[in-house]
Amino acid sequence: MIRLQAVCVGMALEAVTLLALLPTALSAAECTDRFPEGRYGIPLTHSAIAFVKPTLDGFSPLYVQRLPIAIATSADCEYVYTGDVFRLVESPTALIAGCTGDFNGDGQPDMALLMKRQRDGRILPVVFRSQGGTYEVTLIDHITDPYGFNENANLWPGPFCHPKPPDGVFESEVGGKATVVGDLFTIGWLTYFWSADANRFVAILTSD
Repeated sequence: MIRLQAVCVGMALEAVTLLALLPTALSAAECTDRFPEGRYGIPLTHSAIAFVKPTLDGFSPLYVQRLPIAIATSADCEYVYTGDVFRLVESPTALIAGCTGDFNGDGQPDMALLMKRQRDGRILPVVFRSQGGTYEVTLIDHITDPYGFNENANLWPGPFCHPKPPDGVFESEVGGKATVVGDLFTIGWLTYFWSADANRFVAILTSD
């Protein structure tokens, strides 16, 4: 069972303050165990990019930029959050704003991306679910992130991917439990999983 805990704003602010006081600057890459590529940004060279070919008419991809962080030792990565490490940008970088996993448990790589709709400039999550050489596209029509992305569009709200729990049960302290068939992804306050019964993605609250 995997449990996602809500992080209170006060604790997050304390962590940011702590990071600011620490004197030694290390590269953001030193926290790669906490933010592994693929789950937190997809390298342009990732095999899933070639397999899924995530393009959608009328939408353009977004990217994330890694920032240097001020920490004394690698153990301090425990106090580093995505808002400390990443910034959402439109200009191409080495990382696409999204993550990859097997959302419906069929053994094929799927992808969740953050993309910009060209006709109105809205930024929306788009899921590409592989289906034997083609893919099915799901648009998620909103981002629930009141104190992050909804206030500052440079703060990356996700998607961030999480592996399927070994027992197939995902638990959130604020949203309850859910039985899942594959990997999950988080955008802002909500974590999404594929429901085979409903034949769609379902959201569970994982932060408030």
